Amino acid sequence: MLASEWGSSKGGLSTINRELAINLARFDEVHVTFFVPRCNDEDERAASNHRINLLRATKRPGFDELDWLNYPPLDLNFDIVVGHGVKLGRQAQIVRESHKCKWVQVAHTAPEELAMYKKYPDPISSGERKHETEVELCKLADFVVTVGPKLYETFFSYLSSCKKDQMIFSFTPGIFREFSGVSQVSDRKGKFRVLLCGRGDAEDFSLKGYDTAAKAVAKLRDTHLTFVGAPEGKLDELKNLFFNCGISDDNLILRSFTPNRERLKDVLCETDLAVMPSKTEGFGLTGLEALSAGLPILVSQNSGFGEALNEVLFGQFFVIDSKSPEEWAKAIEKLRNQNRRKRLKECEALRASYEEEYSWEKQSKELIGKLIHMVHGMNFRFQWQFISNGGNVFIFASRQLPIWRRPVLVIPFFIVLSSSLFSQ
Repeated sequence: MLASEWGSSKGGLSTINRELAINLARFDEVHVTFFVPRCNDEDERAASNHRINLLRATKRPGFDELDWLNYPPLDLNFDIVVGHGVKLGRQAQIVRESHKCKWVQVAHTAPEELAMYKKYPDPISSGERKHETEVELCKLADFVVTVGPKLYETFFSYLSSCKKDQMIFSFTPGIFREFSGVSQVSDRKGKFRVLLCGRGDAEDFSLKGYDTAAKAVAKLRDTHLTFVGAPEGKLDELKNLFFNCGISDDNLILRSFTPNRERLKDVLCETDLAVMPSKTEGFGLTGLEALSAGLPILVSQNSGFGEALNEVLFGQFFVIDSKSPEEWAKAIEKLRNQNRRKRLKECEALRASYEEEYSWEKQSKELIGKLIHMVHGMNFRFQWQFISNGGNVFIFASRQLPIWRRPVLVIPFFIVLSSSLFSQ
């Protein structure tokens, strides 16, 4: 598995990559190597605890760090290389050639949709170029995994022209175990606190719906917004963007992005509600992390997480099908007016139904089965035995299934030929 890091400092792609590796490595049939440009002793210990071989790439002067991943050790044997998006997909095509393996490409975003809300110069043209590269990588790969149902529908359409619909698998991230042990306090005094998380900057301010959240909170009394996710050195820039949405300084707290998962747990315990009002989102890990910690949530319908929630019991009550700040304000106020204990119990019920529907274990097991089939196909070996009995010769063909199908089944086939015919 190609990766930019073991931790989560580079955002959701890193988190999903690590969680997928951890859950695949739980199965005895699978050995996972996590190939990264850099890592430390703590990373290696953490990976080892999950039965993962964390392998550091060789530094190659003149190359970007991620391009060091083009060159895994020649003596490293593996059946599959996993790439992610444009960022970690271009290396996978080189590794497939050098190591004669299969290539699995994981799709995390739909660049064309995101470009409609980006604020940098020429976002539409840039989004089109990224889209073309993303789709071309998926067409070249042997197997495609999409993060959640929304991207599955999108890439199923993109790849229909190359007849690759049977080689696409939708994997919806499940509840994060590291957050499921968080204990929410059953009572809280003071203002109703709304949490907004992400890797926020001016470029994504509208895309992530930060403007929607700020305008919604500004309409409500005794309601406070905490934003966690400002890039280093960008707090003052983001402050002005939030103030332009009408929210007052005494109802807003801004914090820098934190890759530290323990600190994130603390943040998820400080507030009453987490919102994810993205205009569009391939999936939306911030909402899932909050749900995993037992924190009530409201999420956008136009996200993979929102689509996934609509398929589980109670899920539709936490999904907002609107970009309007007024509608988000109404939904926030409705939850605020509920007893906190009741909100937490409803969130517990939602988390349980989500975990049952989108189990890491069940999905990982199904994915492993598909990948093993892709590598081994329906090929099997026959062992032939010739036994003569009087005038007849019995030929026994025993089908030897691959080792990953333990316990091995032996299925005999009997063919009876006359000795005269056999001699001919």
